[in-house]
Amino acid sequence: MLLIFTALPFAFGQNKDVDALKQMNKDWIGSFVTRDTAMMARIYADDMILVSPSGRVFHKKDLLRNLLSPEMEFVSAKVDTVSVRLLGSVGLVSAQATAVGKVDGKATTVRTCYLDVYEKRKGRWYAVASQVAVLGE
Repeated sequence: MLLIFTALPFAFGQNKDVDALKQMNKDWIGSFVTRDTAMMARIYADDMILVSPSGRVFHKKDLLRNLLSPEMEFVSAKVDTVSVRLLGSVGLVSAQATAVGKVDGKATTVRTCYLDVYEKRKGRWYAVASQVAVLGE
């Protein structure tokens, strides 16, 4: 019985971290539509890297600059599925999302799957790495 009561604070702490990472993931995806670079700057660690579907590597400053690019306008973006795995101070977010955007005035829908790596630094979660793949039809 003592073991159960001892484990409760740990389990509650894990649930809190899982919920925080799910919310950060939702905020990140939503930021594409609102072009909220301030939100993304809070989510990304200064040493953040993202590997695009084409294999190109982007850093935090590139990601923030690209969000404001006039070439792509996001009309909507939503998380379709998400799972979170905690490994100590590392959180893995595996998800799928659907985005609708306009490229050169033409609407297009893109489905992606991605793995985001978060690290808890001084009590706060930051996205440190991401790998994105585009899903087929």
